[in-house]
Amino acid sequence: MYGATILILCLAGTAGDVLPSQSPLALSVAGINNTTVPRYGLCELTLRLSATYDNPFDPGDIDVWGMFTPPEGPPIRVNAYLDQDFTHKLEGDHEVDAASGEPVWKIRFAPRLLGRWHYQVFAKDRTGYVQTGPATFRAVRSDDPGFVKAAGNPARYFAFENGQPFFAVGENMCWAGKRGTFDYEDWLPALSRAGGNWIRLWMISWNCGIEWTGDGYFGAGRYNLMTASRLDRIFDLAAQNAVQVMLCLGTYGEFTTGGYFNEGQWNANPYNVANGGPCAQPADFWANEQARKLYQRRLRYLAARYGWRANLCAWEFWNEAIEPAAWVAEMAAYLKGTDAFGHLVSTTYGDKDVWKIPNVDFTMTHHYGQGDVADSSPVIHFDARNHDAYAKPHLMAEFGIDWRNSDNPYDPQFKGVNLHNGLWASACSGNAGGAMIWYWDGYVHPGNLYATFTPLRTFADKTPWTHGRWRRLRIDAPRVPAGDETFRDLIIAPSCGWKRCPTEEFTLKADSVPDPTTFPSFIYAPVKSDIRTRPVFHLHCERPCQFIVHVDSVSHSACLQFLLDGQLARTIALSACPPTDSNVKPEFEKTDFRNEYGLYQAIFNKDYAIDIPVGEHAVQLEVTDGDWLSVGNYRVTNYTSSRYVNLQCYGMTNGNTAVLWLHNADHNWKNVRDGNPIPTIANAETTIHGLNPGRYTIEWWDTWQGRIDQRVPSAATQTGLGIAMPPIEKDIAARIVPR
Repeated sequence: MYGATILILCLAGTAGDVLPSQSPLALSVAGINNTTVPRYGLCELTLRLSATYDNPFDPGDIDVWGMFTPPEGPPIRVNAYLDQDFTHKLEGDHEVDAASGEPVWKIRFAPRLLGRWHYQVFAKDRTGYVQTGPATFRAVRSDDPGFVKAAGNPARYFAFENGQPFFAVGENMCWAGKRGTFDYEDWLPALSRAGGNWIRLWMISWNCGIEWTGDGYFGAGRYNLMTASRLDRIFDLAAQNAVQVMLCLGTYGEFTTGGYFNEGQWNANPYNVANGGPCAQPADFWANEQARKLYQRRLRYLAARYGWRANLCAWEFWNEAIEPAAWVAEMAAYLKGTDAFGHLVSTTYGDKDVWKIPNVDFTMTHHYGQGDVADSSPVIHFDARNHDAYAKPHLMAEFGIDWRNSDNPYDPQFKGVNLHNGLWASACSGNAGGAMIWYWDGYVHPGNLYATFTPLRTFADKTPWTHGRWRRLRIDAPRVPAGDETFRDLIIAPSCGWKRCPTEEFTLKADSVPDPTTFPSFIYAPVKSDIRTRPVFHLHCERPCQFIVHVDSVSHSACLQFLLDGQLARTIALSACPPTDSNVKPEFEKTDFRNEYGLYQAIFNKDYAIDIPVGEHAVQLEVTDGDWLSVGNYRVTNYTSSRYVNLQCYGMTNGNTAVLWLHNADHNWKNVRDGNPIPTIANAETTIHGLNPGRYTIEWWDTWQGRIDQRVPSAATQTGLGIAMPPIEKDIAARIVPR
């Protein structure tokens, strides 16, 4: 995602264009930061090196490394890296950096075991090989819980090395504005005070990227030491605030041109042949041998410089790039081999071939609406379910109301309903953390929404995520005492994105909400035959209703046809092109010519419907000509029975403990913004299945205040545990624990 303002920073006074060296090979340790090092703390060696090389970042030219031998076990290799100190200060509202001293070689290491460690340093250039004499330091006890690993059986969650669960509660915090790293002095403490423990951070040309072209950069294979220093500073600030960092190493825009946010940067990519790189076109990056070696060289530098950090939770190769599984497998294996500390590895977007790679430790998804999805919760829930098959932790790593805008226009009073619901739906659907909102700088911080994270963190800290085998609760459809039956609209916000969906046949029931992740977000014309979908919706209407498609946008044109029971019922010709007659009012809200595609794309934001009579029917949708249209939602009017309570029930159990989130689905950002009535759900009942027989206490939690409002004794039998729900105005959560 790119949605905040992009500021390309001029990196004045940077270093990194380091001159070649033609010195006789000599090596010594100039200093160690401390001979007594806390467990998981920093042991930093500063080296004095003379050598012959052309590029200090090329280990084939100059290779320097340390071997650290623990009190027990084999030695551990850690590569050295070239560093330079910088000062960072704020002048007005801009960060200004200045070099402080000359570049110097360093080794950073974090001891896992207590006791006396031995170390020795080695160097090799084209003239020969040298080594230092052995030396020692002592690792002593600390309160640091260690590095984050996948945990559980199967490994559904995260935990620190000391066994303490790590449940990720946080947000994207991907780049700074013109204040640079000083923005993080505001954001990170605010998140930490609210209980946030996790952020996602990007390395890109305008934020902490070390390899690029233009001001302050030196092309492929040579790194900007000032931007690397900025990244160190952000990591330090995160550590001071007990915040873990998932470091994303690049984004899809590096391989595109144009784009909605003008995010395409292929023309400036250092791997582009036009900039001295090895790739004639973006696709070459994944296959070109020199490009792969250059990328591995960068991974080596990053692991050497930042790998010692226990608050580096994970490496993420790409944001939303479509990288081949073979490339991911190669780079994941390389990174695991060069990162001495075994950090978690993942990427987005992945597919089944990527997620099955053994060295990919967890799975991730991003989800956005287009301002038309009133509630992200069902998508987050079903997305979590759909990733169970991989037996790895899963995260909703980005989400928001509209991929084009902050949540702020949809939540002008900063109520935080979408953020709140996303956090809790994620936590109680089996994800390894709360869903991560995108607009940190344009929504969370200006709206001071950090307190939204606090209740979930309080709840999560009391839950034994790493104990036992967690699985989904089976939850009976919630019910209310019998009364007059009424009907409401069934609304499905599709989230099967730009691809062929797994099925074209959908059965709509009056007593449940189907999985929106299987419904097509796009309907394609025959020109896109490889991903074309012609969905068929099977429904039983107790009364006359309408089947409605909310068309969000159209590329060039789309001839949409409705077929009812195999017979053509309606044809709508939708065009994104401006009318040739200025007196004709276009059907779309606005249109833009997209230079990168050579065509118009228009925002329609409009409903199109057909009438459905009583009985069993099938509605088929098809775009017969043009390019494609995107769907905001599918709606069937007066379809869902009042006997099915409009309540989302998501839960997990390990057999002895259960967590449960009950959400009044009418309490969504759209109804709150519009001031629509939100009826309280009263007297609802259900039965949950999955707890071992025995006596339990149900703790009813206020999810907005983070407190227990009520404790109710209960009992589970072989047939389940019955639950009588308190009145639900918004949402509530439950922890069900043994008595």
